[in-house]
Amino acid sequence: MKDGERELWVAALVEEDVWTYVVNTGKFHRNEGARHAFYFLNELEYVEIGIAEAQRLIGAGVGAVDEQEFPDSVRRWREDDQGMDAEVVFASMVADLA
Repeated sequence: MKDGERELWVAALVEEDVWTYVVNTGKFHRNEGARHAFYFLNELEYVEIGIAEAQRLIGAGVGAVDEQEFPDSVRRWREDDQGMDAEVVFASMVADLA
């Protein structure tokens, strides 16, 4: 997900939910704000990427959240017991292609 040239999230569409990778936790989390933006607002750019590019972006820090600016969001993500490891998300993407 991009806002102009600024890369915001590495996102995965899982059924109808949008999951975004949060660097602070090292996991993908269901993101209702990103889901709303994807389905209803259409203000951001969405570029389909493969696993290698997703891994590169994650390694570059895309999805890092400023804990001073968004402490409640980061706290909720840290407490989220449904967060998914990137490998699980990537494996499900591969399975969907098969």
